[in-house]
Amino acid sequence: MLQTLADPILPVFLALVTGYALRKGGVIESAHAAAINKFAFYLAVPALIVSVVGKAPIGDFEWAAVGVYFAVQMTLYLGTFALLKIVLRLPTAEALLLGMAASFVNHVFFVLPIAERLVGPDAGVPMAGLVMLDAGVIFPATVLATALLTATGDSKSGMAGLILKNPFVYASPIGIALGLLGDAAPSGIMTFAEFAGASAAPVLLFTLGVTLAGSSLARIGPEVWIVTAVKLLVHPALVGGLLTLVTVSQFTTDITLLVAAGPCGAMPFVIATQYGVRTEAIAKAVLISTVLSILSLAVLTA
Repeated sequence: MLQTLADPILPVFLALVTGYALRKGGVIESAHAAAINKFAFYLAVPALIVSVVGKAPIGDFEWAAVGVYFAVQMTLYLGTFALLKIVLRLPTAEALLLGMAASFVNHVFFVLPIAERLVGPDAGVPMAGLVMLDAGVIFPATVLATALLTATGDSKSGMAGLILKNPFVYASPIGIALGLLGDAAPSGIMTFAEFAGASAAPVLLFTLGVTLAGSSLARIGPEVWIVTAVKLLVHPALVGGLLTLVTVSQFTTDITLLVAAGPCGAMPFVIATQYGVRTEAIAKAVLISTVLSILSLAVLTA
């Protein structure tokens, strides 16, 4: 695990640290991060979705494991959203994105490199079904829901146009089409998607660092701890328990549980930045859950 910490975990963290340091040094401002986030929203992340969905080995999925994971994910998503909205009285859009953060894992950029180092490239096969649902269903649906929740005045009347201009409406269908076409699909499209999508991880972590540099890490609200606890404790506990009730190979069980134990993904932060939702709690949940998940993943992989 020490080798995994040295590479790839700490080098990946360096992108966040760089953003933090440049903001503290006065080189980067919050407005710059917002502009960079637009690149991620309109190109990098949609391209990543196209490449992930287009390459997903659907025929090799163990759907029982995918179903268990998806059921737990949606339960925690909606349950955390309701708790934060009703009990803590957070704004609806922020509560929604924090609910997503409590169930949406940083699988591609964090868990996958660890799993591949432990068991080899086959680790990506059982993980692909989980990533495909997140990229093709959870993320686009949350983007559209946030757009509706934050729309005001004239933007409400032009909502159909806003939806049609949203790249996430098209990313998943394009990926599915490429997957169905297989070798008949134009290879250049997938090359472009992989090339542009590869920038998503460093860009998101960099802008997270810039955002965190503008807020006090000493002030951590209860919503951050709730999201972190749900993600690191409740999520893997429920997935691990329910997987014992279905017929799934031990290999797929192990990888699925490893994903469930992963930290909050950065995607809710992208959506929040794009639609003007408060990002401080989301950014802190991502940071704290990532740091703490190093311990939980060390236990699981021991």
